[in-house]
Amino acid sequence: MNTLGMKMSQREFILIIAALMSMVALTTDAMLPALGYMAQEFAVDGNAIQLVVTSVFVGHALGQLVYGPMSDTYGRRRSIFVGLGIFCIGSLISVWAESLEMMLAGRFLQGFGASGPRVMVVALVRDCFSGAAMARIMSFAMTLFMAVPIMAPLIGQGILLVGPWPWIFGFFVMFAAVMFTWVYMRLDETLKPENRLSLHPKKLWYTMRQVLVNPIAMGYSFVAGLVFGGFMGYLSSSLQIFQQVYSVGEAFPIYFAVLALPTIAASLINAKLVMRFGMYSLVQVTNVITGVACLAFYIYANTTVSGPSLGEFMTLCSIIFFGIGFRFGNLNALAMEPLGKLAGMGASVVGSCTTLMGVPIGMWVGMSYDGTVLPLVLGFCVTSWVAFIFMFYLNRRHKAPL
Repeated sequence: MNTLGMKMSQREFILIIAALMSMVALTTDAMLPALGYMAQEFAVDGNAIQLVVTSVFVGHALGQLVYGPMSDTYGRRRSIFVGLGIFCIGSLISVWAESLEMMLAGRFLQGFGASGPRVMVVALVRDCFSGAAMARIMSFAMTLFMAVPIMAPLIGQGILLVGPWPWIFGFFVMFAAVMFTWVYMRLDETLKPENRLSLHPKKLWYTMRQVLVNPIAMGYSFVAGLVFGGFMGYLSSSLQIFQQVYSVGEAFPIYFAVLALPTIAASLINAKLVMRFGMYSLVQVTNVITGVACLAFYIYANTTVSGPSLGEFMTLCSIIFFGIGFRFGNLNALAMEPLGKLAGMGASVVGSCTTLMGVPIGMWVGMSYDGTVLPLVLGFCVTSWVAFIFMFYLNRRHKAPL
């Protein structure tokens, strides 16, 4: 890192990119305990209130197409600052929301704004590292990032104990202010002036086309979208599953947090194994493990009268999220590896394609909730096996980077 003239150490660099990466997850997970209260206030059912989650990701997907090109022209720091500003506007709209429609507009802007810092994480890492070293840095960042699913619902639940749900959005504004100050004071610009690109529409289209026609970048974006779709289905329906199927009540944030631990463990292990076995092999192994576990669980669940127990469901989810810890970071690194100096536009297109792919899958899985865990398990099963088959085909046609 010091060869780039940065003020911070590699350790602080990992901390700051993990914090920037957490914007979207924090915006989503901290609101989960409040969904029931919001459904009552806006007079909508449990499945409809899931749009409060998915609308963030729609804004996130579209925002990525803006921030990547912007950062390739004006630098990474400015894109982060613009994103944080829009995020705060969306948070304030959500505070004053008197209808579900107004809430969804605010949430869309939150996602659109948070996509700036999120896109810049991939671009920042790609500016400074490549190959397995890039995957290693992303794994360490992912390990810290996965503290968000542990802490965010607990933060949201804690805020609800002392105030109404709009206070959660006030917390988001304060978090954005802290990130603005940290980036402004400590993070140097990583995109050198000689590597900046023109913002002319023809140049943008030419650059975007280079990313879109890259089979490795688009192929692994598709796979990442499959994995993300299953995960988003879980996010959308987790409150209903834990509170309606298993009646855990206000203990929901604890169960949600416990399931983040396997992902943290996997991210730490991945940081060591990826240098030895490579990204492709690790992802494929976890695709198979997840697919087999979900298929077996789905068959078992259909043979029981009372349905699987909470312990059995938690065991399956632990296997799923252990696999996610290997897949998210590696798939992003696989998609970004061939893009070189197109890191900004590449991060935009890869991130947007991944999210746009995942949103309809996540909505299908979440909206399919029928009072059982079966739609969620089936969603993870299908996405895992399709990911495995597609990656096998892609690697036959275009050898994966190590």
